[in-house]
Amino acid sequence: MIYGILIIILIIVPIGIAYYYDYKKDPKEFTFSIRSMGKGILKGVIYIGILIGLYAVYQLVIPINKNHGIEFNSEREKLGIPKIGDNWENRKYSSDQFTTQWWKTETTDGHFKKIIEYGILNAEFETDYYKDDNRKGTFVWSKYDFGTNTYEYFIEKPNDKTVSVTESGNLKFANPTITQKIDKSEFEKYIAE
Repeated sequence: MIYGILIIILIIVPIGIAYYYDYKKDPKEFTFSIRSMGKGILKGVIYIGILIGLYAVYQLVIPINKNHGIEFNSEREKLGIPKIGDNWENRKYSSDQFTTQWWKTETTDGHFKKIIEYGILNAEFETDYYKDDNRKGTFVWSKYDFGTNTYEYFIEKPNDKTVSVTESGNLKFANPTITQKIDKSEFEKYIAE
């Protein structure tokens, strides 16, 4: 605490002495420089206020159309995207400004999760996750692209070979899961089981 006071004194006292001698030398010039410095500080505060305001508007308004909740189910039905049911909840703590996550509240077998990803203007992707309790550690998901109106399908399954030997004879440690792109028939076969 004493060191803090000493540091403040060592900084403020020389500045105060310099201002005193500057004022004694030419009071009119000193007053003018204080006024111009005050205007500069005022401009800086105004610019900072504008930046904070723009950031607040960005957080509140962007994305412009984020209306893809349950009320969007009629459009989902037209596009062939799985709907959000009444027993689903929007997990806002898992979501962020550009992502909304919906989770099934009761059982997790079958369709259990939906993630909607937004761009600046509108939704860009909608991903639906499925799992089968009989196939532990295996998930499938479909990703719908609103821009091209197309689907991509993926599967994630456990990797039985976490350690393998490469062609050069080195050991390779793989991820505990394998993610592969699959076709629509494989995807439909998985969710029908």
